[in-house]
Amino acid sequence: MNRWILILVSITAAVLADVYDADESNRGDDYDDAWMAEDKKDYDSKEHHFKHKNVEENPTPKAPGKKGKDQKLAEQAARVRRELGLAYDDEWMSRPELMRNKESFSVIKREEGDIVFGQKYVLPREGKTGEYFDFHGVYSKQTTTFTVNLKATNGYNLLHLSFRPSYTLVMNAALPWWGTEIRNSYPAFEDGKEFKITILIDDDCYRVLFNDELMSKSFPFRKPVSDVSYVQIYGGNNKVRFTKIKMPNDDQHSLYVNRASFLEKLNTLDAEVKENIEGKSSQKVKEYAETSPGSLAIFTLELLNRISNFGEVLDVNDEHISWILNNKEALEMFMTSGDILNNKWKKAIQILAEIIKQDSGAKSGLKLRLAVATALTFAYPVRSQAFWSNLIDGIERYHKFVQWGEEKIFFTPFYEGTAWHLRYIVGSWQTNEELVWARENILADYKTEDKVADVTHKMVAYKLYNDKGISIHSGSAYYDHKNMTLAIIHEYGAVCGGISRFGVGMAQAHGVPALMVGQPGHCAYIWYKNKKWTLGNDISGWSQSTTHSHIQYTWKQQAPFFQVMERAQMNLDNYRLSEKLRLASKFAKPGDQFNLVEAASTLCPHNYDVWMELESAITQPSLQAFTIHAALTKTLLDYREKLKEKKNLALDKKVTTDCSPDSAYIIVTAGSSWACTQTEVTFEVDLEGPKEITELKLHWWGQSKASKYDVFAAGKDGTYVKVKSEADETVEGWFNHWSTIPGWDSTTYKIKFSMRDGKKDYWGYNAYFGIRQLIITGYELEETSNVGLKKGVHSVNKDTSNINDGD
Repeated sequence: MNRWILILVSITAAVLADVYDADESNRGDDYDDAWMAEDKKDYDSKEHHFKHKNVEENPTPKAPGKKGKDQKLAEQAARVRRELGLAYDDEWMSRPELMRNKESFSVIKREEGDIVFGQKYVLPREGKTGEYFDFHGVYSKQTTTFTVNLKATNGYNLLHLSFRPSYTLVMNAALPWWGTEIRNSYPAFEDGKEFKITILIDDDCYRVLFNDELMSKSFPFRKPVSDVSYVQIYGGNNKVRFTKIKMPNDDQHSLYVNRASFLEKLNTLDAEVKENIEGKSSQKVKEYAETSPGSLAIFTLELLNRISNFGEVLDVNDEHISWILNNKEALEMFMTSGDILNNKWKKAIQILAEIIKQDSGAKSGLKLRLAVATALTFAYPVRSQAFWSNLIDGIERYHKFVQWGEEKIFFTPFYEGTAWHLRYIVGSWQTNEELVWARENILADYKTEDKVADVTHKMVAYKLYNDKGISIHSGSAYYDHKNMTLAIIHEYGAVCGGISRFGVGMAQAHGVPALMVGQPGHCAYIWYKNKKWTLGNDISGWSQSTTHSHIQYTWKQQAPFFQVMERAQMNLDNYRLSEKLRLASKFAKPGDQFNLVEAASTLCPHNYDVWMELESAITQPSLQAFTIHAALTKTLLDYREKLKEKKNLALDKKVTTDCSPDSAYIIVTAGSSWACTQTEVTFEVDLEGPKEITELKLHWWGQSKASKYDVFAAGKDGTYVKVKSEADETVEGWFNHWSTIPGWDSTTYKIKFSMRDGKKDYWGYNAYFGIRQLIITGYELEETSNVGLKKGVHSVNKDTSNINDGD
């Protein structure tokens, strides 16, 4: 009888253990949903946290008074469990005893089995700032709540991490009563996959990392970290397993002492940059930014701030990191070769440092560009699209592309591209084996840098159903559950996604930048054809194209920003100086800030970040009107000079026609081709202001050329006058041929083409007229009635559908 009573009590104790050790929501915690839900706030400092929560840093425990019924029962149950030899996870009793690493006393692991739940793992010594605990384990989709705890000798819970699947990560402490909890989003555990939870001891708080990713909120010390005596884990019955615990040790401390060096360098650079910028003229700041010390100071300070803002530090004393931070070309390239998803700048520079460590030749030339491209791209995980669970190793990819580059198997863009261009080669989602297959199997007629991506339309059949009648929408069944490699796509066929993926992979395999983009209900791609980003497999045009998820982009995800960044990269010296002036402007007074940003926009009008800064700088209340006038007077003169430059006036202008109107934009963007099945057609190009026309060039599609056509020009009043016809053309070639037509003298606002007597296309689409591109060469003219004070080099609007490719 007594035995059954004891067992009943032990079961009650197990239930109470769940309540006391896992479910803080029943403990009356003061949780403010609105405060916790705010985005982009820094709640990492004790001061900020307690200001919002209205609690003291070390709250006085509530007087316990008389012990409640539940507390007495819990204590009694615990005593009974000890007497019976019961534990929270009964299974551990049959396992071998815990083994410790006797050399460092810092790593606890099992020779057989896993870490014991409920077992006390005692620290070998007192923890210090900068050290950490690592908890390694394997997750199960059956897992419910489990907890990781740092405890004091008296059993107080100094840090309690409660992991509640699909819900939240709760952080709290019991001294002895539970206080205010802090909640983080639940980490991305994967069934059957290993994970690592890290608790970092910072200056005034615990920071939590999941798989080396910092959680958004930290937990302030409520007792000195020196009080931590042991760790305990609960939740073994929930199928989660822990395989190893790494305790604080001297090696960790010696590594993290770098925090002091990091902060010292950060503060020193901050003072240096302020000294050279505050109160100085824009000309003086420009001169400072152009010097090697000035460039290094501005870019290093920005990099360290980006790292620090995420609660991270960098080992600035590391030999290879130090080399990067002290080499002007390497650092400028690193900081001006595009953004990184999730701002993983620390990871990126660590990858770059490791590449330089392994290959000293990566300090200059093509290897440096490739190393920077690899570091920036692989700072964010790059997955194999055929084997999605597999991450592609960035450093291994770097070495493989170096080997292939030395074998001279790539096309020109690989050898001449900037680090930014190379990101869209080395970051291929295809495995190295697939890239080899692509080079070995491409159709011979398409093995050129201006055709390589378009081979997808010859090598991949558009098929909604495979040969067995299985729909493409059935997922892997369409491919007989085979991995979707390039070879399998070629064998089975695909729809828009597979066709675009194949084209991108083919281009990247041959050293040509390419990436997938999304369009409404469709997947297309862009690739670097003849030194221009060109749309492939396109149905909606640039304005409705967006960078595919998991692909790195700069500024904004809309695809037209690739065209903008391309223009910035074409004059790297100006772009880099423009970026340094933009960063320097943050330290200047309002008037000087405007002058610096305005100067940056003149140097590189394609630096999108500068325009965002200019919007802020020009609205400063203390900015004087004469400062704006003085700056824009020179801009107006520069604009007038720019008008004198001959350019393609047709790029991205509006095209109006009643035949295939949705694709008519292609006529002026050189994206694929526009085709018309009518026997006669008229289309109009709005030049958006007065222009002087010196030449027209029409690139026809296949054999679908108009035998007869007239060209009309309209002035400001909109009246059209015939100015040219097919009689004035000079034709080059007989297929995909060009027609060149000389210009005329009158000022032109719009051009209209009237075509007839076309030739039906070669491919059976019943198209009589097809145009790949219209080029209108000439000069911009000023409106005599209203010139206006505006930059005429290039306009970047917030509405990306209006991004203009300029000259």
